[in-house]
Formats: sequence, C-alpha cells, structure tokens
Amino acid sequence: MSAEDPNQLLLLGEIRGQLRELIHTGNNTAAKIDALALRVSALETDKNRREGAVSMWTMILKSPALAWLVGAAVTAWAILSGRVQP
Repeated sequence: MSAEDPNQLLLLGEIRGQLRELIHTGNNTAAKIDALALRVSALETDKNRREGAVSMWTMILKSPALAWLVGAAVTAWAILSGRVQP
C-alpha cells in the first residue's frame, strides 16, 4: 500500500473528522460544566449570605441586651407619658 492509496486517505480523513468532533463535543461539555459551576457558586454565595443574615438576626433577637433595651424604652415611655410615677 502506498501513501497515496485512496482507502488510506479516506480512513485518515474519517479519523480526523471524528477526532475534531470529539474535541468539539469535549469543549461544549467543558463550557456547560463551567456554566453550571458558576451557577452553583452563585447559589452557594446567596445561601451563605442569607444564612449569615438570619443568624445575625437570631443572635440579636436572643440577646439579653435587646431585652434590656426594650425594657428601658418601655419604662421611659411609661414614665414620660405619665402612666407611672417614678
């Protein structure tokens, strides 16, 4: 068989075409995975931000300092409005 054999050239062309198709498919798959990774990252960031905000509000609402502050405000309001005599 010579290098100019039509069957060999045909097979080589088919192999090149299939290789290009495999490379193209791999690139498309990688792009899809990158897009999904970005979406997952954005969702994780949003989840962490929400959890941080919720835990901050939970900590503030459970804090005894808030209870003291509300108690002092109610006491000041009652004294200033004349409902209670000091």
